[in-house]
Amino acid sequence: MRDPRWEQELVDRLVDDAAPVRRLWRPETRLLVWLAIVLPVVALPATRVLRDDVTQRLQAPAFLLEEAAMLVAAALLALAALRGAIPGRRAGTAVSVAAGATLTLAGLLVFSKPMFVSWTPDVFLMIGWPCIWRAFAWTIVPWAVLIVAVRRGAPFGSRWTGALVGAAAWGLTFVAIRLCCQTEELLHLGVFHVLPLVAGTLLSAALAPIILERRT
Repeated sequence: MRDPRWEQELVDRLVDDAAPVRRLWRPETRLLVWLAIVLPVVALPATRVLRDDVTQRLQAPAFLLEEAAMLVAAALLALAALRGAIPGRRAGTAVSVAAGATLTLAGLLVFSKPMFVSWTPDVFLMIGWPCIWRAFAWTIVPWAVLIVAVRRGAPFGSRWTGALVGAAAWGLTFVAIRLCCQTEELLHLGVFHVLPLVAGTLLSAALAPIILERRT
C-alpha cells in the first residue's frame, strides 16, 4: 500500500521548485509579433529577385486573390498553432473554417493554371531549382520563430501543432516565392511550389515530438 504522505511530499517538492513566470501574451498579440518579425525577413530577399512583371501580375484579380488568400491562410494557421499550445484551449471553429477556406481557395487558383507539355527535364529542373532553394532558405526563420513562440506555451509535442507551424511558415514563404517566380505553369507550380509546402508541413509534424517537447 502506498504511503499516504506521498501526495503531500509531491506538493511540497512542486512548491519548492516553483518560480515566478511571466504571463503569456494573447495568441492574437503573439501572432502580430510573429508577422512583424518574419514579414521583413522574407520580404527583404524577395525584393531583390522580384519577377519582371510583378506590377502587372498584382493587377490581375486572380493572382492578387491567390496571394491574399494564402497570406491570410498562413496567418490563421499560425494563430491556430499558438492557440493550440495553450492547455484547454482550441483553435476555434471560426479560425479553423476560415483557414481551411482560404487555403482551399488559394489551392484552387493555383491548380487552375494551364499545363505545358513541351518541358524538357533539364529546362524543367533549371527553372524550378531556384524556387526550391529559396523556399527552404526563406522558411527557416519564420518556422523557427513560430516554434519558439509555440514552445512558450505547453504544446506537449503535438504533431498537429507541428503541422500547423509548418503550414503557416511555408504558406508565408509561398506568397513571396510566387512574387519572384516568372512561371505560371501548373506542373512547375505543383512540383516546386505546392509540393515543398506539403513536404515542409509533414516534416514539421514529424519533428514536433522532439522540438516541441517541454522537459523539466
